Order: sequence, then structure tokens, then C-alpha cells
Amino acid sequence: MRFHLLLAAPVLLLGAARPLSPPAGLALPHAAPAPAALAAPGAILSNAARQALLARANLGKLWQHQPQSGTEDVLNGCFGYDGRRLEFVFTTVQPDAKSPGRYRVAGKFRCYGDVTPFRGSIELQQVQRLTAEQAGYYENDKTQAPIYCATGSFALRASSSAGLGGQFSGRVALDFKLPPGHRPELAIYTHDPATRNGGLLFDGEWREDAAAETAVPALWKQGTAVTRQVLARFDIGERNAFVNPKYARVGWNDFWKNDEWWAERQLARR
Repeated sequence: MRFHLLLAAPVLLLGAARPLSPPAGLALPHAAPAPAALAAPGAILSNAARQALLARANLGKLWQHQPQSGTEDVLNGCFGYDGRRLEFVFTTVQPDAKSPGRYRVAGKFRCYGDVTPFRGSIELQQVQRLTAEQAGYYENDKTQAPIYCATGSFALRASSSAGLGGQFSGRVALDFKLPPGHRPELAIYTHDPATRNGGLLFDGEWREDAAAETAVPALWKQGTAVTRQVLARFDIGERNAFVNPKYARVGWNDFWKNDEWWAERQLARR
């Protein structure tokens, strides 16, 4: 399972045997050089550097759902104070050509068993290069590509009266790296507190409407990280993940169920 791979990957990589030396006279291709860093470790990119980066690298792809991924890239999180399960899928992410770092988004979320479409915007307002300690490089990462954290804000409003309704808003943070000659990639294993140790994090609140005084906390993250970093009392086995039965009442009893709940249901024709 993906969760097992996530937990095991660092151990497997760190414990991997060193490759044998190549036979004499056999030339091996050199690893691609690390891309030039856009800032010193810990420094925030200038406005010009940030806009240039966001204009050429569509970071919106890092949270847009890919159909071939199935349930793998559904964002899981918690709604309210009791750990109620909250799931998000961004089906559409359109960058604003006039404002680098701003994206118009649409998708669906599920809470209390209801599936609700939403629309809104995400704006990345700052990019900072992580220090070596925050980046947490692996020994097998030969390129040592610099890792950055982009932070900003989001506002997502339900576009239907069905389901939970209301509006989610708050802060977004994502750790990413720029491998030489490749598209940006999420850096899912870091020591960055802004993302709660890597990947992508939406941290905010829900209001019934913009003028409502009462706000409910809401947080969601990519993959299965939410089970370790949000609900610490989940049971994590050595070879598998077992959701504590006490959380079944708030929607966490079917974490591995292959249910593409966001997909449009096609009506059978006679």
C-alpha cells in the first residue's frame, strides 16, 4: 500500500547497498547537475524571482487531481473539533496568466457523507528556500535539488446548496523541488513546520457564510499524512495502517476503500 511505501521508503533508501564499481573502460552517464538555487538557504525569493518562478512553473498541477491516480491523490483532513473526516479533490486548476501564482480552482469535497462541488481561488504569495535541516535530503538524492516552500491563501465556496455548503478559507503551504529538466515535484518528506513535515497543506476554517461569526477549524493534506500528523491516536502498524475503530463514527472506517466519490455518475440508458 502507498502508506507502507511512504513509511518504508526512507529506511529502504538509507539502507540500500552501494552499487558495484563499473567495469574498467565502461563510462557511465553523469548525473544531471543540480539546478542553480534561486535564493540562499532560508531566504525568501524577491518579488521578481518569485513571479518568474511561478510564471514558468505551474505549481497548480501539484494539487490538481490526476484521473490515473484514482484515490491516491485525494486530500484527506479533519473538519471540526472531533476529527470528522473531510476529503477534497481539485478537478480543475487554471493559472491566471496576468497574475503568476493565482489559480482559479474547482472540484468537490465530501463531509458527513455528502459530496458538494466548490469553486474558488488559491494565491501563492511567498516562496522561501528551505535550509538543509528543513529540506531533509536523502543520501541517494544525487542532484540535491533545492527545496522551496510556497505559501499563500485560499478561498473555496460551495457552488451548490446541497451538502455542507458555506466557505472554506485559510492558508496553503507546499514544499516542492525543481529537478533539472523536469517539472516541479512535491517534496513529501521534509522537516518544514509550515507544511507539517512535507507535501501540501491546507489549514483554515469553514463559515456558513462570509458574515458568519462562528468558524469551524478545517485542515486537509495530501495522501495519508493526515493519519500521522493530525490524528496522532490512529494506530500505525509496522507493515500497515489500522484506523482506530473509535474514529469510525466520524468517517474514518474506510480509508482504503477504492471509491471515486467525486466522479460524475453516468445514468444507464435503455
